[in-house]
Parts: sequence; C-alpha cells; structure tokens
Amino acid sequence: MKTIFWRCILKISFFIESQVFITSQKSNSRIFNATFIQLFVIQILSMVTFYSLFVIIGPYTVVTYHVSNAMAGLVTGMTIIGTMIARFSAGILTTKFSARQLTIISMAILVPVLLAYQLQGGLIYLLVVRFIQGLSVGITGTVTNTAVINVIPTKRRAEGIAYFSLSTILGTAFGPFLALLITQHASYSTLFWLEFLTGLIALIASLFVKSDKVYIETKPVAKQANQRLDIRTLIEPRVLPISLTLGFVTIGYAALQADLDFFASQLHLVTFASYFFLVYAFVILLSRPLVGRLMDRNNENYVIYPSLVILAIGLLLLATMVNGWMMLLAAIFIGFGFGNFQSAVQSTTSQMIPADRLTQATATYFIAYEASLGFGPSIIGLFEPYLGYRHLFMVMVAITVIGLVVYHLVHGRRVK
Repeated sequence: MKTIFWRCILKISFFIESQVFITSQKSNSRIFNATFIQLFVIQILSMVTFYSLFVIIGPYTVVTYHVSNAMAGLVTGMTIIGTMIARFSAGILTTKFSARQLTIISMAILVPVLLAYQLQGGLIYLLVVRFIQGLSVGITGTVTNTAVINVIPTKRRAEGIAYFSLSTILGTAFGPFLALLITQHASYSTLFWLEFLTGLIALIASLFVKSDKVYIETKPVAKQANQRLDIRTLIEPRVLPISLTLGFVTIGYAALQADLDFFASQLHLVTFASYFFLVYAFVILLSRPLVGRLMDRNNENYVIYPSLVILAIGLLLLATMVNGWMMLLAAIFIGFGFGNFQSAVQSTTSQMIPADRLTQATATYFIAYEASLGFGPSIIGLFEPYLGYRHLFMVMVAITVIGLVVYHLVHGRRVK
C-alpha cells in the first residue's frame, strides 16, 4: 500500500512539474523526487500543527485558566523556547542519530503531545506541553530543511529550497486560518483532535522515509577527552550576520502577525483581514519558483535587494491604508517581498558553508527567524500604546530599510 501511495503522489508531482515548471530532460535534475515530497509533507504538517496552535493558545489559556494576557503570552511563546533549544542541539543530535531516526523520534514525540492538549491539567502542565511541542517541531524543522538540500540537484538548489520553504510558509498561513475557523464554528477540543490526527499522518509519513535517501553530512563532535564543545558545535558563525539580518527584518512581519487584526478592527476591516494571509500565501506560491530560478541563474543580490524594497512598499501601504483593497494590495507586496527574502537568505546560508556544517547553518537561520517571530510581538507591543498602529507600521518600514543597508554591509557588497 505504501509503495502504491507514494507512486501516485510521485506521478502527480511529475505531471505538475512538467506542465507548470521548466524541467530538465535528465532525471538527476528533477526537484520533485519521492524523498523531497516525503520531507515536504512531514514539514508542512508539522508547521500546520505549530502555527495553528500558536494563534489560539493564548485565548484558550485565558478562557480556560483565567490568567492575564501576559501569562497567556508566556504560554504562547513557550514553544519558541523549545524550538530554539532544539535548534541549538541539532548539530550534536545529527552526529548521534540519522536524519530518518531524528524525524521519526520527533514525530513520535509530537503525536502524544498533541493528544495531551485534550487534558486540562493546569497552567504548569500546559507550559510543559508547549515546551515539548517546541522541541519536537524544532528538531523536525532543522532535520528536514537540512536533509532536503542533499536531495535537490546542485544547479537548482535555490529553486528547490524555494519550493521546499513553501512548506513553512503555507503552514504559517493556513494553520492560523484553519485554527480560527474551527474554533469559531466548533470548539477547542475539535481543533485539538484534528491537530492529533495531523501529527499522526506526519508520523506515518516519516516511517516511509528511506535512510539511504535522507542523510546529513557531519563531523564527529568532541571525540577526544580534551576536546571541548564550543559555539561552533551549536551554530555556524559564518552565516550569523546574514541570519541576524533576517531576524531584524522579521520584526516587521512579527508585528504584522500580532497587530493586523487589532489595526483592522479599528478601521472596521476585519473581513478583509481574514483573507490577508491567504493572499500572502498565494503570492508566495506563485512567485517562489520563478524567483528561485532567478537566483540560481544569477546570485542572491538579484533577489534580496528588490525583495526588501518591495517589502518596505507593502508595509507602507499597510501603514497608510484606508480601505480593504489597500490591505490586500499590501498583502501582495509583503508576500512577494518578505516571502522571497526569507527563502533567498535560507538558500544563501546553505551555499556559504561546507556540507558537514549544513545542520548548524540551518539551525542558525531558524534561531534568528523564530526568535524575532516569537518574541518580536512582545517587544513591539511595548511601543504600540505610544505610537498607535499606523506609526508602528511606519517604524516597520524604517526597520526594513535599515535591514537592506545592513544586508549590503554584512553580505551584499561581497557578492560577485
């Protein structure tokens, strides 16, 4: 059964690639191979469970345990703490376990954790559940995003990473949309059951992954007694400047996620706000493959400079919007700008280091990204009462422009 299942999926993907995208006549240049699809499925399902709970766990905590918004924010952010610890540990774990083993282990942890949401065991219980979920998702994301690089043809790496990173972007967009839809029309319990089933499907998919197809090159860590672990065991310093630039620019997107609904409510545009992230995801879905090819044929500057300019324009539209159509137009600009900037940085980090440092490079990239996404809203929220939403998004425009300058200084000017 499993062979027939993956053959059907594989045939569908081959058809899509041949009809919609440019393909090579050589089989070894194909991006959409069986392993790529398996990793994509695991990653997108993992991201859907992560981001769907990320947006509703705060309100759930307030309603269920009658705590303050600040405590609810801690519960929400606890998964980010878990993912960051997992990212730091990934470099060591990949020397102890294979990519397939880590994927199965992380999914085997995720499934019972998602089931644990059905129990109301108190605030400490919920914090522990959130933390363990973060660990699981952090391991999964680092392993899949690292291992997939080795199954993408070298000459199409940027394009392949652009495709694969859609698993995270689509999870970010559709996870919250589905969570809000289900909790509005059903219940939290219904959502938690669906989360459990989603995790179970991801676990089953991980069992189909073949060890000889999914691998991560590593070097032994601290083999000698007098050899100490250092920061290079956990992260990759060479990609830290460009990763921190990504993290800095991501503050603007974090503000968008946290404050768009509140801003839209002030302007009586809640209906349009509900479609913002769907438009955002659709634009990324259309643009990523084309932009990935552009980067493969030229270099990252051809993508990153225009993307940051377009992102700044999108945030400016959002700051000055007076109707829903301006909001959706902003979604188009922000989707193209931030979505392609993010994947271009990920692709760039994978090309800056040798293969045996890919795990640390991927971890560094995600640590910077998720730290801003997780803690950015709390920091930004301190300024909102004084600035208001319009001026807050104008500050995000300035942050994006500064991010462009920082990128040029730390990386862009050295690209030839």
